[in-house]
Amino acid sequence: MTFQEFQILHSETIGYFQLIENDLKCIYSLMHKGNIVENYDSLDKRNLGFVIKELKELDYSAGLPFISKDDYNFLNQMREKRNYWCHQAYIDFIYIKNFQNSLKFQKVCSKLQRDHDRIEVVQQNVEKAKLNAKKVFSRN
Repeated sequence: MTFQEFQILHSETIGYFQLIENDLKCIYSLMHKGNIVENYDSLDKRNLGFVIKELKELDYSAGLPFISKDDYNFLNQMREKRNYWCHQAYIDFIYIKNFQNSLKFQKVCSKLQRDHDRIEVVQQNVEKAKLNAKKVFSRN
């Protein structure tokens, strides 16, 4: 993988993480009693870890969770991956002279490809869950 290809795949991966975070906020906003817009706005400056924790607490408080425990565990693992891609990935290789030829860069590229492909599927599934939540928790 070239550095330019890495940058594109990295950007797409971060985009998927952003969509997942937004959709989780939407699900929370729909599940929480009260005004949906106000519920969403209450999460405006909150990070992904906080959103997952609050959503899980709300979800399990009803006694019939909308999202499984395994899925919440995966979302927490995904949060850690997002932190890596946002805060550490470039640092792992960028200071190596001729890094594009380094084993470290190639390992990070392989990891990016795996995570990108997995997170793309997760993003699609979370979006489906959001659409389902709109049906289940609608307030018409």
